Amino acid sequence: MYLLKMYRHFVLIYMKGKLAYHFSLVFELIANTIQIGVYFAGFMVIFHNFETIAGWTQNEVLFMFTTSWLTYSLSCFFFWSPMKDMGELIRNGKFDLYLTRPIGPMLYMVLQQFQYTFIPRLVLSVFFWIYSMSKLSIEWTANTISFYAVNMLSSFVIFSAITVFTGTISFWTIKSEEIVSLLTNNNYGLKNYTDYPLTIYSKGIGFLLTFIIPYAFTSYYPVSNILDKNLVYPEYAYLSPLIALIAGTAAYLFWKTGLKHYNSAGA
Repeated sequence: MYLLKMYRHFVLIYMKGKLAYHFSLVFELIANTIQIGVYFAGFMVIFHNFETIAGWTQNEVLFMFTTSWLTYSLSCFFFWSPMKDMGELIRNGKFDLYLTRPIGPMLYMVLQQFQYTFIPRLVLSVFFWIYSMSKLSIEWTANTISFYAVNMLSSFVIFSAITVFTGTISFWTIKSEEIVSLLTNNNYGLKNYTDYPLTIYSKGIGFLLTFIIPYAFTSYYPVSNILDKNLVYPEYAYLSPLIALIAGTAAYLFWKTGLKHYNSAGA
């Protein structure tokens, strides 16, 4: 509860600063809304020409990737900007300031910013998520709801862990913005591969998204189970919590190792 109050306080301060240039903020939100809207329009065009993709209907794919987008957007509110800016903070020596705060540097980096540019993505994701569910005959039993909720939480942890991991690389490389974007940017990064069924890709991509960078566990495997898709390995649908635990622990330990390795780069 204390952290929530503190986060709200930081968000208010951050947004007051942004509202000093309110036209810029409004145009930025409009631009992001248009960008996401164009993406969904392109998605609809694809299914206008093809009834199914790898045996998945339009609403099934829509439900799968909006499930992923929901947790991705929430994760980005907290971790996208801090990890994207890590290299710059280290290069100019400003990261030293975070080490002098009475709270941990990661927590302070998360609290002091609010990535409002993901609001359009979140809002449109919620809209199409509800729309897709209304078109699908999913039997929402207590077990199904529990399974889905646990996997949504696991998905949030997996996305956050991957983002933290990529940002932490800056402690060694100094510059990691490209790595963060390559792995986590939903417009042109590897994250974009999670918007469609894994079976449309080569076995190499499937292996990469399952065992190396486990994006497939954020939506494809659990949603396949809910929609009764015939997975080659149906047990994978239940591994998201374990993958989240491994990824979250690995990211935390990697971050702690990076902090120990850090030496001020100076201004």
